[in-house]
Amino acid sequence: MKLLKSFLWGLLVSQTVGLAVDANDLEYWDFDVRQNRVEIVTEEGVRPKASMIANPTRLIIDLPGVNLGKPSISQDKISGYVKEVRLGQFNPYTTRIVVELGEQYSMRPWEVKVRSLANNRWYVQLSDFQPHSVYSLPPEEAPVAIIVPLPKPSSPSPSPSPGGRGRYTVVIDPGHGGRDPGAIGLGGLQEKRVVLSISAEVAKILRQRGFNVVMTRSGDSFISLRGRVQKAENSNANIFVSIHANAVGGNKTQVNGMETFYFSSGYRLALSIHRNIVREVTIARNRGVKKARFYVLRKTSMPAALVEVGFVTGRVDNRNLNSASYRKKMAEAIADGITEYLR
Repeated sequence: MKLLKSFLWGLLVSQTVGLAVDANDLEYWDFDVRQNRVEIVTEEGVRPKASMIANPTRLIIDLPGVNLGKPSISQDKISGYVKEVRLGQFNPYTTRIVVELGEQYSMRPWEVKVRSLANNRWYVQLSDFQPHSVYSLPPEEAPVAIIVPLPKPSSPSPSPSPGGRGRYTVVIDPGHGGRDPGAIGLGGLQEKRVVLSISAEVAKILRQRGFNVVMTRSGDSFISLRGRVQKAENSNANIFVSIHANAVGGNKTQVNGMETFYFSSGYRLALSIHRNIVREVTIARNRGVKKARFYVLRKTSMPAALVEVGFVTGRVDNRNLNSASYRKKMAEAIADGITEYLR
């Protein structure tokens, strides 16, 4: 028991950083059942810390310096072994994620891993779940905030100004840039370069079709998340499409595929883009359309979608994304999805 307590204290100390004066944002969080882990995207400078508590057995992930700024959220019946995942404001300076396990399962505390994919992208890897055994965990010190359910998405149609297709304004947002390379893949392939290439081609195609297109960045420059949202708002855009590439740690080159995200009003937009990619591009794996809490999806007032075009760390996706012809085909499919939606 003393050894276990020493381990947990060491884990807490090793993962803790000083609290930020200004609150940071949590862009995205999710529990990935397939990979058995919690995925987190924050602003730069946030470092998660993890611990475990008992009665019932829970994985606790604290995000120092992050202010949720809204009611807590819960997702229940995640899988046969995860009873509930909760997100709430633990104290004014810390957002907390709680993964509550089913009664018949436990974990080895020392196998809980916090890993970084980039300077603001994290995941907390859980070990294979084991039946309850002799492991004993410390009790919780304080409760998590009150839980409210996720809101149901709505799907309003875009509202262009009169005058036809040319009156639609589309914001294309190539992820990362400048000092932020995004994910780094096999052979040093950088996310920021892949997505800029695809985004520029999407913009070119849409302009040829008569749409008004605004790029949040057209070169290798750093744009903050707030700056991206502000550019979209100032453009009075009808839709916002952010383009990214994915990554996974642990040398898991077998993980490949594309997925598309929305938050609220962007569901039909995400679905249209995703459907066109699946139809027109030979992708390694269709990972589906999902709801997510990325900053640029939550903070934009117009329908918005975020496309993950593949894994730069995946053997198949990396080869494809290194190909100019493949990137062009991906751009054409994204542009077709946008065109279909706006029609």
